[in-house]
Amino acid sequence: MHAATLTRTRRGHALRPTRLHYHPATATVVVATCTTCTAAAMGSLFVSKFFAAWSGPSVRFGLNFRDAHHIPKGVRYQHEFVTSEEETELVGAVDAGLWLGHLKSRAQQFFGLVYYQTTHDLPSLQPVSETGQRGRSLDELPPWLLLRIRDTGVFSGLGNINQVAANEYLECSGIGAHVEDPISFGANLATLSLLSPVEITLTPVEQQHQSSTGVDHGNWVKILLEPRSLFILQDDSRYKFTHGIRRSKIVTLSDGTPFRRGPDYRRISLTFRELLDTRRKLLDEHVIPRSNDTVETT
Repeated sequence: MHAATLTRTRRGHALRPTRLHYHPATATVVVATCTTCTAAAMGSLFVSKFFAAWSGPSVRFGLNFRDAHHIPKGVRYQHEFVTSEEETELVGAVDAGLWLGHLKSRAQQFFGLVYYQTTHDLPSLQPVSETGQRGRSLDELPPWLLLRIRDTGVFSGLGNINQVAANEYLECSGIGAHVEDPISFGANLATLSLLSPVEITLTPVEQQHQSSTGVDHGNWVKILLEPRSLFILQDDSRYKFTHGIRRSKIVTLSDGTPFRRGPDYRRISLTFRELLDTRRKLLDEHVIPRSNDTVETT
């Protein structure tokens, strides 16, 4: 096993970590050593039957990133959180439902509570009634899934996971940079990626968006989300950085090779969250929407 290495590329620095191998038959994980910065960012390790350790993700730093040797505090990552067979089972379970096409960039489904991060008075986005607040039952997901998420120690218990948002990304679709509303959502966000890789971009919240000329400010860190991997945002990475997926046609893989997002590209993500009672609610489910809205969930 080899330690992760930091290399410089034309567009910044790239942290190429060692791999984590999951053996479902014995429920064990072989973990290679990570760099000090990666270990510090991910914190202490939690051990359980299905979960052995966090691993170092493949990371690229922008040339102007303020700390090009450290992943933002609170980022955690595990390669091969589910097996390829379990991935097939999950995709089948999600595809058994109706994908909602209310967003221009991607399709969505909800398991558990329904809630969208939006400032607009859209009853379908911020339902109040018990019926409207419920999406597909969490029981429609494979029974092992939420238990395995719980076993990571990210959430204090199953009761803290009351929403699983499924997003479908086709071709080079993405999602704008955003921070999940702290009044609506809890401190822990977990995203399971399926089918295809993508890079998620973390940017300090004080950084202005790039100009209309398209010039890249370079103050970012990109983390590769591989198929079947689990990605966590907590602490600084949750509150002090925006996260988003750029509409790039090229994804840089862990070995540095480019992966093209073509017409047959499809990625499904499952984001596990705690929806808080302090979230914004509508008093009248029949209010007329003011405008179209964009909704942000990883």
